[in-house]
Amino acid sequence: MVLRDQLFIQVQRAGFFLFAVGLPISHVPAQFGIALVAMGWLAEGIVNKRWLFRWHVMMIPLLCYLGWNLLSAMFSERPGHSLGAVVDNEWPLLVMLFLYWCIDDVHTLRRLVYAFLASSSIAIIYAIWQVVGGVELYRGVPLDPMGWGFHRAVGFYGFYLTFAGLAMTVFFFASALWQETKKWHFLMLAGLSVLAVVCTFARSIWLGLAAMIPVFAFTRGRKSGIVVSVLLLVIVAGGIFAVPALRYRAESILEPGQNVTRLNLWKTALEISKEHPVLGIGEDNWDLVFDRYRVDGFYDTTVHPHNDYLTILVASGIPGFLAFVAVWASALVAGFRLIRDAKDATLKAVALGATFSVLGFLIGGMFQNYYGTFINCLGWWFVAGLLLSAERIHRSVAQ
Repeated sequence: MVLRDQLFIQVQRAGFFLFAVGLPISHVPAQFGIALVAMGWLAEGIVNKRWLFRWHVMMIPLLCYLGWNLLSAMFSERPGHSLGAVVDNEWPLLVMLFLYWCIDDVHTLRRLVYAFLASSSIAIIYAIWQVVGGVELYRGVPLDPMGWGFHRAVGFYGFYLTFAGLAMTVFFFASALWQETKKWHFLMLAGLSVLAVVCTFARSIWLGLAAMIPVFAFTRGRKSGIVVSVLLLVIVAGGIFAVPALRYRAESILEPGQNVTRLNLWKTALEISKEHPVLGIGEDNWDLVFDRYRVDGFYDTTVHPHNDYLTILVASGIPGFLAFVAVWASALVAGFRLIRDAKDATLKAVALGATFSVLGFLIGGMFQNYYGTFINCLGWWFVAGLLLSAERIHRSVAQ
């Protein structure tokens, strides 16, 4: 009986660790990990009659967002296609739910974060090599040249934006753990992860990271915030001055001619939203209606609006957009509250790492589509799940 009582819990935890180790390398083992968690969770409920459900205030806007998204899809021009797209893009939120429901002790949470960072360190080092090696060894393909002998790093994902989001997440978690534990290997990993982000040449994540690093430092106090802000300015200026490839990419952020496509896509998205303000056009129907509302001008790509918020607004209308914003606003409220209240070093580090990772994604999402594919969503919801799990553990300890 004791063995059976613990068996399904161990299956869940094995799945979580497979997910954490697999995510930085490939979405395939990560998905197998979540499937294992789901089987353990179901078995625990069916066999042991212990269903691990827990409520959180974040689930109110989340249910509103999902419900409205499904409604928008049902009334769209391609309901079957759109409903399938909703499922494909939103199922990763199960990662967050399972973490919140099943991880209830700080020891397991800490080991899970450590496993994720250990696996991520391999991807980080590999990506740094790629910027000069110029080859994605895993797939045997050349990488995009960025000029002056440098190439765009993609890690194991094969896509630079997805890897940039991972590297940013690693930076904030490693920095938070160094801040709370003073262990040098976390500081080293934080430095390498920043370098890896730079090597992706992903401007949106550059902006998210640059905006949040000073704010992160200010959580340690005014002096730390000022010192880190000055150091960041010096390092950024030095890098731009010394490396022409970085200078060219950084200058393109403010150069209108380099952003014509993005601006035209945003204008087109707003035109679509004006015509479909309530239900939107349904998930993944951008390609279907784009030509009807296309704003005149130059486009070098038309696959999506290059903005997470406009993507949500177009797909599910103003109600869906507001619900989406409320989901992440509630996550941030929980995160900052835990940063303030947590006494345990691990819980505070997880709160810091998760909260600032979410902030980085939300800033990056102003200029690019990160929430638009399930592999990116796996990362978003993993971070959110770690945060909610840490909050739950903190509450149980406080009681």
